[in-house]
Amino acid sequence: MTTKEYLSQIERFDRIIENKLAEMYQLKTMAYSVSGLNSNEKVQTSFEQDKIGNAVAKIIDLESEINALVNNTLDRKIHIINQIDSIKNVNMYHVLSSRYVNRKSFDDIAAEMNYSRMQINRIHGKALQEFEKIFGNEYLN
Repeated sequence: MTTKEYLSQIERFDRIIENKLAEMYQLKTMAYSVSGLNSNEKVQTSFEQDKIGNAVAKIIDLESEINALVNNTLDRKIHIINQIDSIKNVNMYHVLSSRYVNRKSFDDIAAEMNYSRMQINRIHGKALQEFEKIFGNEYLN
């Protein structure tokens, strides 16, 4: 895994959490629309009698999965952010934080820091090298 890939995990972690929360919302929406057993209906042996109970059980299972995933993902995300925070050079720190934590484009970072895009690219390259020198043994293959 390259340094860029390692730092880009922050965005991936955010997307995983967002997707799981969207799954939860869809499941809850379906559960609310599930109707109970109508007493006038004929019940066959293969008929699922407790639709609501089954939907609630699935929601509870998914909530547990989401909670575990969110906790694990947040721990990993916070670890990477703390690594970025430990970069001593202010410009390197600002570029890495803006790019990977706040997901800003290089053009936005350049405007924010009052530098040219080319200068931001240089700072970014040096920041990646510095990050790799300090933390590379953790993620490099």
